Amino acid sequence: MLRTLGIDLGTTNSVMAQLRRGQPEIIHNRRNEEATPSVVTRGRHGELLVGQDARRRTLLDAENVIRSVKRFMGRKFNDTDVQAALRELDYQVTAGMDGDITIAFHGRAYTPIEVSAIILHRLKEDAEQRVGAPFDRAVITVPAYFGERQVAATQEAGRMAGFHVLRIINEPTAAALAYGLTKDLGDEGRTVLVYDLGGGTFDISILLLVPGSVSVLGIEGDNLLGGDDFDRAISAALLDDVRAEYGASYHPDRRDRPTLAKEAEQIKIQLSHQLSADVSLIGLGGGRLTMENVFERSRFEALIAPQIERTIELTRKAVREANLTVDDIDEVLLVGGSTAIPLVAHRLGEVFGHRRIRRDVNPMQCVALGAAVQGALVADVECATCRAPNELVAASCSACAASLVGAPRVSCATCHLPVPTEVESCPKCGQAPAGADGPPAAQHVRLAKSRPAATCPRCGTPAGPDAAFCDVCGESFRAAEADSEPNGLRCPSCETVNPPGAEACASCGTWMQVTNPFDITPKNLGIELNDGRMAVIIPKNTTYPTTDPVSREFVVTGTGGRHRLEVAVYEGEHELAQQNELIGHLTMRLPDGTTGRTPVDVSFGLDRDRTITLAVRVHGGAEKTVKLERVTLDPVLKVQVEESRRQLEDFTDRWSDELTPAEKSAAKNLLDTLDDTAAGQTGGRSVDAVLAEARQRLDAQSEARYAEAYLTAFIACTEAVVSAEDRDVLRGHLDRLRRARESGDWRAALDAAQRGLAFADELGHTARMLTMCRVFVAQDMVSPALAHRIRAELSGLEAAVRAVNMEQANRHLTMLVDLYAAAMRERGEVAPDFDVQTIRPEEAR
Repeated sequence: MLRTLGIDLGTTNSVMAQLRRGQPEIIHNRRNEEATPSVVTRGRHGELLVGQDARRRTLLDAENVIRSVKRFMGRKFNDTDVQAALRELDYQVTAGMDGDITIAFHGRAYTPIEVSAIILHRLKEDAEQRVGAPFDRAVITVPAYFGERQVAATQEAGRMAGFHVLRIINEPTAAALAYGLTKDLGDEGRTVLVYDLGGGTFDISILLLVPGSVSVLGIEGDNLLGGDDFDRAISAALLDDVRAEYGASYHPDRRDRPTLAKEAEQIKIQLSHQLSADVSLIGLGGGRLTMENVFERSRFEALIAPQIERTIELTRKAVREANLTVDDIDEVLLVGGSTAIPLVAHRLGEVFGHRRIRRDVNPMQCVALGAAVQGALVADVECATCRAPNELVAASCSACAASLVGAPRVSCATCHLPVPTEVESCPKCGQAPAGADGPPAAQHVRLAKSRPAATCPRCGTPAGPDAAFCDVCGESFRAAEADSEPNGLRCPSCETVNPPGAEACASCGTWMQVTNPFDITPKNLGIELNDGRMAVIIPKNTTYPTTDPVSREFVVTGTGGRHRLEVAVYEGEHELAQQNELIGHLTMRLPDGTTGRTPVDVSFGLDRDRTITLAVRVHGGAEKTVKLERVTLDPVLKVQVEESRRQLEDFTDRWSDELTPAEKSAAKNLLDTLDDTAAGQTGGRSVDAVLAEARQRLDAQSEARYAEAYLTAFIACTEAVVSAEDRDVLRGHLDRLRRARESGDWRAALDAAQRGLAFADELGHTARMLTMCRVFVAQDMVSPALAHRIRAELSGLEAAVRAVNMEQANRHLTMLVDLYAAAMRERGEVAPDFDVQTIRPEEAR
């Protein structure tokens, strides 16, 4: 059976759930906890620590305890929000490759995606150990207000962790699915506002829940607002208290900051259910300072009141933009650990009425439970490669044979990154990923065989390898193996477990409480116009996936062959495009014959995971389509890509008549690659690597073209000073160069060119001078008067050589040296010093 794990990947804590016998249930981790802190570090002996064990090392090694990484997912280092968040961190975050974010962790650089993959892989291991069976697929939740790049980053982290990501679903929508599954919605259903305040993000979603239908009516939020901000507010207040007692000169060191942060979090938790909290700070200032105090709830509420009011403003905005009123909201569902703060429910009660605030839902569990429910609503699995639908039981795509299950992975013993079991060395650190315990594939097999009897999936009690039932709760250890096929939800009327994706019960016909949600886009999607404004193509709150592409017609003013069209895609609410978030580019040449104002059709299509398919067609040309990878370039890198593309284009246009068909084809392919790179379509490659290859190929093609022309002229022009044997060697190099160019093998062409030019240089400066004089004259590279004098001396040299008059030949050579120097001065270049003594007279016969 191919199982799907529902994962609430949180900023502070992560929770996982599965669908079992038609109903969702939480899966506890290896410590028998329902939530795993989203924290990563290493232990005393270099072992990987994830969760509570990692958090406990904050006081000892804060610089290597990585937390709240979700805030950096899909963002660039220069993002103003990222820069603001850096001030609150103990670990080091710097600019990485392509302008992305790099996190320093025990001497190595990690991306936020890699850190998230480590967390997801640990969750996968814990779930498999608990259930006794593998989880090949996952539904992962994200904040509703996550942008396109952040969604893509989460999906990539899931893939890197070893999952086939079945769906990315918004956290409030997932919570509503779990809620709707347990409630009698009635015939008319209910309009539910989900207020999701977690550790690092805040979301509001408004959903209409009707039996057989789930529709999202509105979305709003703030990706950088959450419980972490409340912790920081308390930490700042505690710091003020310490300075009030011990003096303003006190500054917390690297050990004091984690102490203050930990105490602040405990105060926040205590004040959620009591009016005051005792403060005990011991050992500050290198062990010299101690402070005991009482922190009142009223003080805490005053500190966080601006942030709570911000959430209320966004909530009102969400209701308003969904064309609803406060009275239209039937219930308010509180989600996320920070909703335990009494001020939250109090303020929402003042807006919506206290009776509408639901308190019978576990705010920490409902998102993960909803993710598991979403897994049961999927009737087919979409291929990530070709997007073809396949049966849920399929392990590979029927259309392209791509895998539909996650690749087995193990944690590298050196860098801890999840790596495929079949690799011999970790692609990140180069070490054997399984350490000294044997090959990774063998370890994976042993792990799979040992899973079924590790712990009870219900109560966590350890059991022997052959146990069939738990001694404590009676749970069957073979229950998971009994389900041979994927199953859907249990009918609320007749208790029948239905097939996946069923909208109505197969036995009694009753509508299921929930079905696949019709989700909506959180922000406007559009393109930048030539005046800097954003033209919206898909407005905020548009339902996706789109059945047909959404198109708009524009015009472009330019000339074919001379101008390129750039279509830049942005996401956001600002009128000026560049104040929004850049999603990607598409660039293309205007078709030949294009002049003046020409119609351009731009269309967007949205997949189930909000991936944008951008299509652009200029009137008179072919349509160009690209699936945006939601990877954008640092502006500096984009300029470099554009410059590299311009240089290649100029070279190709200038020397078109001298390039072979294979070279022209390679240049076109490279131009397309640079276009895609500028659009963020890197194909997983580093932009630096693409630029390096472009430079190498352009330099090679340029040198090969020059070398062929130069060697051809060299052989023809140096009979007077180069022996027949040496000219034969040069002809051999020239032949190899021509064959390599005809086949398009630029590396072989570059090698032949360098060898030929090096051999020609060995034959002396005089031979080069004669060749260049011929080139200057033949290609009109000098003034007519100077060209006339060079021709006269070259003719005299040829006549003297034929007459075997070496004295006369040397006089012509001496004059040509002076004329070559004059030509170089005329061209603004410096001629090398020539030793005319390199030419020796031959013995008269």
